[in-house]
Amino acid sequence: MLFVTITSQRDNLGDSLLRRPLIRAAQTGGACHVFVGRGASDWTNLGLRTIDTLYTSRRRWLGALFRSALSQRTSLFLNAGELLPDLRFRVTRALMAPAIGLVKLRGGAVIHAGFGLRDPGGKVPFAAKATIRASDLVSWRDEASRHAVGIGTVCPDWAMGEGPPVEVVAERQYEVRTSRVLALSIRGDRPIPSDEWVETVRRTAANDLQARIVVVCQVRRDAVRAEWLARQLDAQLIAWPDSATHADQERAVRAAYSKATWVASDRLHSVVMAVTEGAIPLDLVPDSSRKVSRALAVADLTLLPARHASARIDADQAQVLNSLRSARSRLDDLACAIAARVSGERATPLRVLHTVSAPDHTTRYARHMAATEDFGIRPLFLGWPRALFGRYEALHVHWPEHFVPAGSSPRERAVRLLARIVIRRVRRRRIPVIRTLHNVTPHRPVTRDWGATLRSALDMLTTAEIHLVPGDPKVSEGTVHLIPHGSYREPYADVPTQSAVPGRALHFGRLEQYKGVPELLGAMHASRIEELRIVGAPTDQRVAQAVRDAAASDNRISYQFGFVPDEDLAVEISRSSLCVFPYRELHSSGAVLVALSLNRPILVPLTATTVALQQEVGDEWVRIYRQFDSSELDAALEWSLHARKTSRPNLDERSWQRIRDQHGNVLRSAVAERTAL
Repeated sequence: MLFVTITSQRDNLGDSLLRRPLIRAAQTGGACHVFVGRGASDWTNLGLRTIDTLYTSRRRWLGALFRSALSQRTSLFLNAGELLPDLRFRVTRALMAPAIGLVKLRGGAVIHAGFGLRDPGGKVPFAAKATIRASDLVSWRDEASRHAVGIGTVCPDWAMGEGPPVEVVAERQYEVRTSRVLALSIRGDRPIPSDEWVETVRRTAANDLQARIVVVCQVRRDAVRAEWLARQLDAQLIAWPDSATHADQERAVRAAYSKATWVASDRLHSVVMAVTEGAIPLDLVPDSSRKVSRALAVADLTLLPARHASARIDADQAQVLNSLRSARSRLDDLACAIAARVSGERATPLRVLHTVSAPDHTTRYARHMAATEDFGIRPLFLGWPRALFGRYEALHVHWPEHFVPAGSSPRERAVRLLARIVIRRVRRRRIPVIRTLHNVTPHRPVTRDWGATLRSALDMLTTAEIHLVPGDPKVSEGTVHLIPHGSYREPYADVPTQSAVPGRALHFGRLEQYKGVPELLGAMHASRIEELRIVGAPTDQRVAQAVRDAAASDNRISYQFGFVPDEDLAVEISRSSLCVFPYRELHSSGAVLVALSLNRPILVPLTATTVALQQEVGDEWVRIYRQFDSSELDAALEWSLHARKTSRPNLDERSWQRIRDQHGNVLRSAVAERTAL
């Protein structure tokens, strides 16, 4: 038996778009018992069948769920959409807890798919975490929500799978390109926009887009605001008549979006529905919640600037099509995973232990590894009790010089002893070892390597060796796999940014000698750059003093030392026209990818890595120098101010979904190879 709860079906087309695919995924298992809640009067757009049973009473639905769970294997689908952990939510989940327990006892499945936290930065209550941990499948519609709870995988919003096939969207793109329509909608429960904003939209449509505006009402309660906006902009209005059902209105709204070149809205599913019809999302309507940006990032989309958008239509439309294909493929995988759980498959997830500590509130590399969690794959993070006694099917080594440190201090000796025991356990149990080559040689080589023997043992046990950049030498016995460092688009989608300041250059990250900070300061003295900002934690007091001295003698130079939170770093990057990385050596740089992920052009030295990066993302985003001096710095800043043909760097190969797939393939292959021996 299948039970589904989809409360909140009221006056919002987004509710239909979000919950219809969830019901469809459940229906593959048979007849469904669907709870819609009191006051839900329009079910015409949910895809319910005659064999499905509809409930408006929670008591009756819960009673049926308990009776079913007591007598047979039952599967429960929890409501998709925005999760607001308020008192009402906690009470509802408390009422559900006994039913969830019964479902689990009888071997049924609990499906928690398609959720997003309203405030991923807030505290997640115990009731939410307990339900999520009890679920057999957990997926989130944005990475920030997954990171906040620390459980589950990430999939595009269910609504990305609705609408016409991608081939149909592609066929009409030329007509849409020439029609020049901006579809616009705004929430009716926010303060009335200012006259200045209305004038900005009017001017943008006329000058930057050369487009006419269509105001769309996708939520009944937004009707008054939509009428007001259409009058202000002298625009066509797609109203929601009292007589129109959800199904009627979806047809009308989709017809409007199918002719739209661009869309702008602070309602997530207004943007998503328009995107499924081929519209390009623009950053024109303020969205303080960042909900739209977070959800789009999962499909490798973003709200694009309206400036120069008219010249970028071809590239932006191509990106929308690629993102739609990828999103729908991922949603198909989600539906298949759900079907497997409902049918009774109980595949134990493969657990991979990473030799780094668990991710924290920052975007360090551990967060990338946490995001590799997928259907049937569970990443774990280093804790010595877990490494020594826990269950894991693979060991993933990062920076072996940290896992097996060199040195003679009591702490380093103790860590080496623990690592030795873990390595013996891995060898004895035939646990495959995967290694990511972050650096060919450590940045801080040691004079006496106390851990060389243990690290050699790890190299001998390595089954798979992951390279972040092409051309690196093989350092272990494992098979080499090229998996690039992922972008930072998903984690930074939750962070507000600002407009670039012309003439402002930025260098950020750990401030070290090898990163060329002294050379940057020297070039700045004879440069015409208006402002150089240096942000990060110095690891060398000589570097720190050099920065202080330069700032004291040149008021164009400013700095901020120490750890910089992601929110502050995003502002620093977005306010800069150019990010400068005058490294003496550059292998794989997370800082470079952060800048590109926030759509800022970069200046980097000539290396095999930077040449490959330029070929990948485009030479209008990556400038390579042979000799770093003041003239190169000036030329690079002028280059950074030129209009670009693309709205953002091409980081398709570094999307978190692609990285997730590639890591999953390597893990499964390594485990299968060890099992076959």
